[in-house]
Amino acid sequence: MKFGNLLIAGATVLLGFTSTAQDDPRSECNRMKFLAGEALDREDYAEASEYYYKAELECGNYAAPDYARLIGSLINAMNDAAETDEAKAGLYRDSLLAAWVRQDSAGFYDPESDMDRGMNMIQVENPDRKGADFFISRAIEKTQEKTYEGYLSYAYYNRYMIYYEASAEESPALKQKLITDYFKLSDLVTKGGMSVQTQEELTSTLNYVVESAEDLIPEIPGYIEGLPTNVEAAKAALKQMLKLMEDKGGTKSAEFEMLVDKMIELDPTSLDALEAKALLLESKGKYGEAMGVYKKIKSLTDDEDKKAEMSYKVVYAQYKLGSYGAAYSSAMAIGGKYKGDALVIASDCVAKRANSCGASTFDRKCNYLYASQLASQAAANGASVGGRVANYKSSGPSKDDCFNEGNPGSVTLECYGVTVNPCN
Repeated sequence: MKFGNLLIAGATVLLGFTSTAQDDPRSECNRMKFLAGEALDREDYAEASEYYYKAELECGNYAAPDYARLIGSLINAMNDAAETDEAKAGLYRDSLLAAWVRQDSAGFYDPESDMDRGMNMIQVENPDRKGADFFISRAIEKTQEKTYEGYLSYAYYNRYMIYYEASAEESPALKQKLITDYFKLSDLVTKGGMSVQTQEELTSTLNYVVESAEDLIPEIPGYIEGLPTNVEAAKAALKQMLKLMEDKGGTKSAEFEMLVDKMIELDPTSLDALEAKALLLESKGKYGEAMGVYKKIKSLTDDEDKKAEMSYKVVYAQYKLGSYGAAYSSAMAIGGKYKGDALVIASDCVAKRANSCGASTFDRKCNYLYASQLASQAAANGASVGGRVANYKSSGPSKDDCFNEGNPGSVTLECYGVTVNPCN
């Protein structure tokens, strides 16, 4: 039974007070409002809701303030009931949603209720997801980055459910909308200084839709066609899509190159365009050219974090080019945020050069101990090192090697000038 029916069924409790109401309906209307006000004073929102509902029936011309009081009472009654009785809270929610509809019909639509209304529409047994999306989207459009961040996650998941439940004909357009909405909501997360958890929740939902670059590739031409006319807004949108394509392994696709070309077309001298160009060069194996672009970006920016990132990317390009000595030296000079990742490359460089550094087989094997030490340092600085620590160590001198060599206490590596202890 809907809560509205429960309210009507409870009207018999007032029979002892209705003699004047039979002669003067307006008097009964006012009396219901009076009793509702009394209940509000006691913070008895369930009773207040009942009387405000009966007043609506009696008065016949409820005004905007009347609906505001009815809706406010229902919200509080629902919240109170939710603490102990979810089923009862659900009945209040049904009555609340119905009250909003009647408020609209009376010409008193309240835009301030959009978010509450939409959120409640997706919490009923049979959610009106499209209706909820209409109200929630309108609320977010108004509040932008000041939106309570939890609402963004709910809003995006609700849109995903619309896509999930859609027909085959509707799915392509809804998929494109989900991709676009992800970037819009992510922008609000950034501008609003919201939590990492909120961004992760958005990304987790997107991953239900976009599992690989193959899911994105068909959308790229339409995405480029639909970019904002404002150049800065278009660049921001392109930057996000480029990052998503990179994360999903799509940098070698023709569509990725289309995105890069569009970024360069919009602003060929911007750092974003240069980064996109370098990433495209890397995807084509042109690490030497990419390295030149990274060095140029580093010289153009005053952002210390960006300088550090470009230094790391130079190290990576050197490594991919097989310039292990140069990559090692560059990696060892990097500190801060990218230190761990740079040490991983340094570790790999030492291992790659092991067989060419040292006067004897024993000395050359000692390089692997240093590679293992560097991998351990990388892990201590937050980098993912896989099995490098153990694997490189196992490639070092064995006990038999140490015995045959006279168990030396230390060995200095000629390529690096560092000392390791192979036989301890």
